[in-house]
Amino acid sequence: MTFLSSAALLLPPATPLTDPTLDISGRWRGVSASPGRSPVDMAVQAGRAAISASAVSSTDVRWTLHAGSGYQGPMGWPIHHGIQHGIVGNVGNALEVKQYCAAGLTTWIMASSMLSGDDGAVVCTGADNWSWGDRYATSRSAGGEPFSDVAHAVVLTGGDGFADILGYGTASCPGQARVWQTRESFWENASLDDYRAAYERAVAAHRPEDARDSLRMLVRAVRSALSAAALSPQYITHFIPHGTGSGEPYRTLADKIGLPWSEALYDYQVAQGYLAVSTQVAGLIHCAETGLKADSIVLLVAAEYQLSATAVVLRIRRTPQVSGDGDVRVMA
Repeated sequence: MTFLSSAALLLPPATPLTDPTLDISGRWRGVSASPGRSPVDMAVQAGRAAISASAVSSTDVRWTLHAGSGYQGPMGWPIHHGIQHGIVGNVGNALEVKQYCAAGLTTWIMASSMLSGDDGAVVCTGADNWSWGDRYATSRSAGGEPFSDVAHAVVLTGGDGFADILGYGTASCPGQARVWQTRESFWENASLDDYRAAYERAVAAHRPEDARDSLRMLVRAVRSALSAAALSPQYITHFIPHGTGSGEPYRTLADKIGLPWSEALYDYQVAQGYLAVSTQVAGLIHCAETGLKADSIVLLVAAEYQLSATAVVLRIRRTPQVSGDGDVRVMA
């Protein structure tokens, strides 16, 4: 069994989007920015906060797993080891997981397989900082998301924690991946303008059958997680989906399966800007601040371009406490 010992979120206060040209969809209401900071520095800060709030020592950490959606560091720099060293020193080993926006939640699944009994802990981190480019590249012209600067960390153990993982599921639609290729030359770094162009191509090429395939993919991942947890949808008390401007396709997913859609959580998500790999931790801490009690059952869902999905079912074993220090909030 895998337990969540603690979680930390580094999220600067959101700035309201008062300029309508920055989001042509008119749905996003804010964005969080931390100019000039690297994802590595942000992940280290979140990781240290999570370790400090947890019931484990840094010497107990076997692995540090890191994920991000945007650029994390220059080619050739093993940023996962930089993050590992910044959080726990010379303890254990590290990996960077590349699955874009779904990777933050997927690292929990990987951590679960790395933990044996109550032996040791795994730190999962995620971070993005978009101050190097135009964070409104897709929202100002293509109906996409305004990208926020954010980081998170979760400490998972095989021993004890405020929550435990009851089950998980994954699914994908890999046939939809080709349209997202930003550059033909594999050695060239893509700019946010390249990403915007790929986003526009993907939207233009997205057929009704592609949308149906993506929804079926989400349903498969969720039903697989519920089956592994031996639960029916009626037992889910909190549903934390990935953030989108319209709430879709997660509103439809909730309706189709019978999950408790929260308009308050949706309002929170669009007020913060797009949180990418940190969406699920942000949602979990928000729920803890607004009434996440012992015995609650939480379903978290993450997606990558609507062509990959990860779902995790958590049981809250004891009411978590949330505290803050500047831009960092911790939950344990």
